Amino acid sequence: MAILDHWHPVLCSRRLGKRPVAVRLGGKDLVLFRAAAGAIGALEDCCPHRRMRLSAGQVVNQRLQCPYHGWTFDCDGDGESPSTPKLYATAPGFDALERHGAIWLKPRTSQPEFPPFEVEGCYHVCTLQHQIHAPLELVVDNFTEIEHTPTVHGMFGYALDRMPEVEVQFLPTADSVRVVNVGPAKPIPLWLRFLLGVRSRYRFHDDWTTHFSPVYGVYDHWWADARTGREGLVRWRLYIFFVPRDEDSTTVMTFAFTRSRWPGPTGCVALFKWLMVRMLDQEIRLDVGILENLVDKNPHVEGMKLSRFDRVLGLHRERIEAIYRGGKKGGGTQAPVE
Repeated sequence: MAILDHWHPVLCSRRLGKRPVAVRLGGKDLVLFRAAAGAIGALEDCCPHRRMRLSAGQVVNQRLQCPYHGWTFDCDGDGESPSTPKLYATAPGFDALERHGAIWLKPRTSQPEFPPFEVEGCYHVCTLQHQIHAPLELVVDNFTEIEHTPTVHGMFGYALDRMPEVEVQFLPTADSVRVVNVGPAKPIPLWLRFLLGVRSRYRFHDDWTTHFSPVYGVYDHWWADARTGREGLVRWRLYIFFVPRDEDSTTVMTFAFTRSRWPGPTGCVALFKWLMVRMLDQEIRLDVGILENLVDKNPHVEGMKLSRFDRVLGLHRERIEAIYRGGKKGGGTQAPVE
C-alpha cells in the first residue's frame, strides 16, 4: 500500500457547510463539497477543462460548479459543460464517508479496512483538527513520548523532579507499537482534581498503541491510587490520527472520548464538556507550538542523543516505511539510546 491507500480523516464535519472546502492529503490538493441529502463529493481540486481550482467554486443544484466557465461535477466526478452539452469530462475522485465528527477519504481503487473505534460505553467529547508545520515522523515522535510532558503540558503527564521514577514499557508487534507509562502525576489545580476524582498520591497512567494503516494512536489516560489501584472518576480515550498534508506539514485529528463514574447518562461529562474541549484543545496547541519551534525538522534520527523514552522512534519509522508507505523494512535507523 502507498500513503493514499488508507482511510484518512481530513476535515471536521462541522467545517463543511454549503461552500466547498479545499484539503490537502499526501501532497495532493482535493476539494470536498456536500450535495443532495448530505452526500459528500471528494474530487481533485483541478477542473479538467482549464485547470481552475474547483474549491473556488460553489454548489449549484447539488453539483460542484467551476467558477471559471461554469462546468459542473457530481459526487462521482462526472462533468457537464453548459456551453458544449455533448462534451464529457471527469474529475478524478475519492471515496468519502462521515464518522465520529470527521470526513474520511480513500482512493476508489483501494480497499483498506476502516480503523476500528472501540468506544462502547464512552462519551464522545469532541473531534479536533490541528495543522502542524512539521513532517509526519516528527509529529508522531512528539505524541508518542512522555518526557516532554512535565515542561510542555498542563494537565497530562508527570512531575519533572520525579521523572526518574516513571516506569516505561515497550511492547512492539509486527504492525503496532504499544507503550505503557506509569509514574507520579504532575500537580494539577484543586478544582480539576475534584472534577477528575484525583488525589495527591495518585499516579498518572499513560497507555497507548500506535498503528500504521493509517498512522494513528489509541491513548488511554487515567489516574489511580499508587497503593490500592483505585482509579479516579474520569478516564480519557483518545484516537489521534496523523495525516500528512505533504512532506513538510501534518494534520492531527483528535477524537476524544471519556468514561466517567460520576452519576448521570454521560457521567455528568455533558455538563462540563465545554471545559474538557477547551483543555484538550489547549494541550494539543502546546504540542503544535513545540513542534513548530524545532530548529531542525529533518525526520532522520541520526546524530541525536536519545533517552530511555525514545526507543519508539526507530520502531515507528520502520513500520511507517514498511506498512504505511508500502516500502521495505529497515528504514528506521535508530540513534544510540542512553
